[in-house]
Amino acid sequence: MGENVYQLVRPGIDEIVNYCKDLLSDEKLEVYEFGENCDLVLHIYKDEDYNPDKDRDYCNIVTISTARDGKFVDDTDDVYVSDGSLDRELKRINEYRDFATK
Repeated sequence: MGENVYQLVRPGIDEIVNYCKDLLSDEKLEVYEFGENCDLVLHIYKDEDYNPDKDRDYCNIVTISTARDGKFVDDTDDVYVSDGSLDRELKRINEYRDFATK
C-alpha cells in the first residue's frame, strides 16, 4: 500500500492525467493553483484496489476533492484514468462548472 503524496503546482491537464496513470494504490496527488483563476487545490486519490501488475483499466480510477479558500467545493465519484473520463472531469473543474460536494 502506498502512502506517498505527490505535489504539482500549476500543471496542465495532460500532466495531471499522466501523473494519475503512474500513481499506485492509495497514493495521493495534490495539485495547487489549478483552475482558470489558479485558486483551486485538487486532492486526487488512487483507488486502493489498483494493482498495476494486473489491472490495466479495471480499478485504474481516482477520486478528486476540490478545495477553494480552504473549503471543499467539489467531489467526484470514481473517475477512470485512461478512458478520457479524468480529462473531462479536470476540464469541468478547471472551468468551475457544476460544483457539488457529497
